[in-house]
This record gives sequence, structure tokens and C-alpha cells, in this order.
Amino acid sequence: MNKTVFGIMTLILNSYGVPCFMVGQVGAGILRIVLACVTCGVIGIINIVKGIILGIQVLKMTDEEYAAVKGTLASGIPLN
Repeated sequence: MNKTVFGIMTLILNSYGVPCFMVGQVGAGILRIVLACVTCGVIGIINIVKGIILGIQVLKMTDEEYAAVKGTLASGIPLN
């Protein structure tokens, strides 16, 4: 998966669980959507903030750093 596409999608669509779907974590993506609906958007707002942080971190990474952490984004923050 392209680092730039993943970073931009994370910045824009993290509250909808799109990055989870992109890395193959369908259950986590569905859970984000359900929790956003159940909590009337409160979790969605938190995921927007997390998405901005994660998106900026991914876009600042070199290709080698991204390759090292690819697949470890389940917590929302790449492991360094």
C-alpha cells in the first residue's frame, strides 16, 4: 500500500474506519463505525484527532520507516 495514499486517507477518513479497512482489519473498521453511531459522534471526534496525528506521522516517515511499521497500526499510532 502506498504511504502517501494511506496518510491522506487517514487524515481525511479515519473517523469512518477507512484506514482499518485498508490494512485488512475489517472488524476494527466496523467497530469504529458502530461506536461512532452509538456514542452520537463522540468517538468519531476522537478518531478524527487520532487520524490527524497518525496521518501526519505517516506522511513524515521515510519509505524505509513506513515499511518497518506497516501492519503495526492497529493501535492507531505506529510503533517506533
